[in-house]
Amino acid sequence: MLNFVQKNKRLLAFASAALLILTVCISFAPSVASAASAFNQTAASGYSSQSGVQLENSTEGGQNVAFVDNGDYIVFNNVDFGSGANSIDVRVASNNSGGNIEVRLDSLNGTLVGTVAVPGTGGWQSWVTKSGAISGASGVHTLYLKFTGGSGNLFNLLWFKFNAGSTGGGGDVVGKLYAGYQGWFNAAGDGSPNGGWVHWSKNSSAPSASGNVNFELYPDLREYSKLYQTGLANLGNGTPAKLFSSYDQETVNKHFEWMQSYNIDGAALQRFGAEESDTPNNWKTNRDSVAVKVKNAAEFYNRKFYVMYDITGMNASNWVNAVKHDWTTNIVNNMHLPSSSAYAKQNGKTVVCIWGIGFTDRPGTAAEAANLISWFKNQGIYVIGGVPTYWRTGNNDSRSDFLNVYKSLDMISPWSVGRFGMDGVDNFKNNQLQPDLAFTQQNGIDYQPVMSPGFAWSNMTGQQKNQIPRAHGDYMWKQAYNIKSLGISTGYVAMFDEYDEGTAIAKAAENSSMIPTNQYFLTLDADGVAVSADFYLRLTGDINRLLKGQIPLTVNHPTSHQ
Repeated sequence: MLNFVQKNKRLLAFASAALLILTVCISFAPSVASAASAFNQTAASGYSSQSGVQLENSTEGGQNVAFVDNGDYIVFNNVDFGSGANSIDVRVASNNSGGNIEVRLDSLNGTLVGTVAVPGTGGWQSWVTKSGAISGASGVHTLYLKFTGGSGNLFNLLWFKFNAGSTGGGGDVVGKLYAGYQGWFNAAGDGSPNGGWVHWSKNSSAPSASGNVNFELYPDLREYSKLYQTGLANLGNGTPAKLFSSYDQETVNKHFEWMQSYNIDGAALQRFGAEESDTPNNWKTNRDSVAVKVKNAAEFYNRKFYVMYDITGMNASNWVNAVKHDWTTNIVNNMHLPSSSAYAKQNGKTVVCIWGIGFTDRPGTAAEAANLISWFKNQGIYVIGGVPTYWRTGNNDSRSDFLNVYKSLDMISPWSVGRFGMDGVDNFKNNQLQPDLAFTQQNGIDYQPVMSPGFAWSNMTGQQKNQIPRAHGDYMWKQAYNIKSLGISTGYVAMFDEYDEGTAIAKAAENSSMIPTNQYFLTLDADGVAVSADFYLRLTGDINRLLKGQIPLTVNHPTSHQ
């Protein structure tokens, strides 16, 4: 037997050998690189790998990625996006017409989380910073910046930086989903200076089955704390036929509570008309009162809003000066709307939309529209244009001489409501959405496509009932599917509370038990499928998640009908 000393010598020798082997293994083991923060400014020249590009010295110091052709790319390993990025800033220069930077994760054709349009900047070393919305990027990934565009050299890239909050190129509109908010309903007894029924009926008297009903879709009234009796028969379930008023803060609060509950980022507050005169009248007083109530509700429910001027019906001789006066005197100085924490900002700029420019049946020449856009932009305001469907080609609903006006906008939002039904959604994608997106990207303009749940206005106009059927959500989801399939993450829903033309997504009558027994109204089961009163709010929330990359792109909507 080995004695005690021999045993311990062997144990000591074995331990020494094991320590030596462990030391060698550690010395030669590959190091694991720590993830780099996506939110630090990163030199494009510091890529992990690349295809097709070269480096050159930059006038701003360091080296930039150059000689970029269509299909080239650069790769960065182990990029940490933390809990999520909402925008990217890129420093670019181009002597040509530029191209696009696709931001993809984990492979060259992996998840597309954003696209930045690079315009011509006037020279290969004439540097500008461009921004794009990002959605669906969180955690650690391999980052691919893929370059696309026409033939020849596209642009140079110096650095990039992702943003987690509403700073830099980020903001409250790009990469977000808004709904248009009318806020234009009044009822007798609501205390409004209008003093009667507005938008519910064709005159100031209570809606009744005598031909004065002006709205198509009956609201679901079960959650309103203030309601007003109409002249219509009781609902099918026996309850009195009442309606709400947008003049009540309680009503506006309920609508913004729904926006919060159902995942809608904010509201585009419709502002109809503007005047150079400050002489008060009932209509203006009512409109401004509702605007302040929208501000209050948006602040309380943590939603965003921005003013959308609808120039329909404005005086063609002074509409530009009227909008300027209204913005300065009423919006900014009297109501202080842009000072609200809830007022939308994009790229650090106050947002405003001018809806109706370029339409053949709206006021304004190209020179007048350009003047108003320039006036807003010179104050550091981010200007959205609500433009015709055929803005890019300058025909049909668009005037032919407005292309340069459209190109001067920060964001373009073409109106598409009523232009097609279910069988035309794909044609609209191919003929309008896709080329529109390419044009806006080439010209450095943000793009906000419009989608709607359906359309009808038979009670208002006597035209066809259920004119563009909702198809129990399939119609609206197909529009959203096509928008997302093009890599678009920004959207506008028309409308939140437009019961007049049957486009409301707010809670509505499910079936005949929830409408008066003596008057036709569109109900949500019109196509034979029963859906809940809040179905279109839930569907809109899912569309927002789809656009943000939080749920997968699927042909069929994931929203349950009940």
